[in-house]
Amino acid sequence: MSLGASLKFGSFTLEPKKAEGFDFHLLRVKTEMGVRIPPQNDMYGNVAIFGDNIAIRDHPDWLSQSDLGPAKMGNSNYNIYWNIVCATQPEHRAEQLNYIAEVDRHSLGVWPNSQYFADHGHCTCPRCTKLWEQSGLAWQEWRRKEVTDYMAQIRDRTKKELVMCIQPDSVSSYERYGVDFDDFSKYCDFFNVVMFSKSYATPWYFETITRNFKKLLKKPFYVTLYVFGPGDTQIDVPTPHELLMVSARIARAGADGILYLTEKASQAQDFQRAAVDNIELRQRLKSYGGKPVQEVLDLVSRWERIVN
Repeated sequence: MSLGASLKFGSFTLEPKKAEGFDFHLLRVKTEMGVRIPPQNDMYGNVAIFGDNIAIRDHPDWLSQSDLGPAKMGNSNYNIYWNIVCATQPEHRAEQLNYIAEVDRHSLGVWPNSQYFADHGHCTCPRCTKLWEQSGLAWQEWRRKEVTDYMAQIRDRTKKELVMCIQPDSVSSYERYGVDFDDFSKYCDFFNVVMFSKSYATPWYFETITRNFKKLLKKPFYVTLYVFGPGDTQIDVPTPHELLMVSARIARAGADGILYLTEKASQAQDFQRAAVDNIELRQRLKSYGGKPVQEVLDLVSRWERIVN
């Protein structure tokens, strides 16, 4: 996908159906639950690599370890909502490389996420401890090298566009995950900063994070927003007003594109319909930041022809 002067807008779903009115479509072909669905040749494929409940169910000894406990659901020392495989586990790494190559062949390109260490302090399993000691590197630098070398392997196995999904931590991703943005820039075509939230009531925070990444990243980047996920009801998710407002704020802060996550394509259509109906906010946003904000408003205007 070529990013020109205009923002690109994408849908991001958990089912192989597309809502009209977006520039491109991203499908979650493998979630952190470990569940896989077939990639689609007219959609990009999102792959969760080390977040993998099924892999841990089948191989509990693969679980990433730390002095604060394992990277397992229920360990409140970390913000962990699934089970995470150790980032140096050789069998898992090899199988995921083969799987990523398969997704690349049968989709428009691969968007990996969870492709780094679980969080700060990980991993202290015997294998990681031995690899670190043998490396002669400082702890943080060893983790960085492990992550970066694996990204190079992913790049070698993919022929199409490669978009690196990263956490919305512009300051301490190196210390937490072993992620160095400049390293990633050598291998990816774009970044995707995942800013999932059940509320965007204070859009200034998300605008600020976007400005931080605009300053730091050496490749174009998308921001992904949360619209409606599995098990949600209307009271659980951001309002269309919040989503429109934060989209405008992110656009004017320098993002090159925005994606909207829903479980189903029909939920993206519901959001489109609600955005079109919010005439008052659409009028107010015209004063919010020139061309980038106008592109968000033009997107909603295009949706009028779809939902009405």
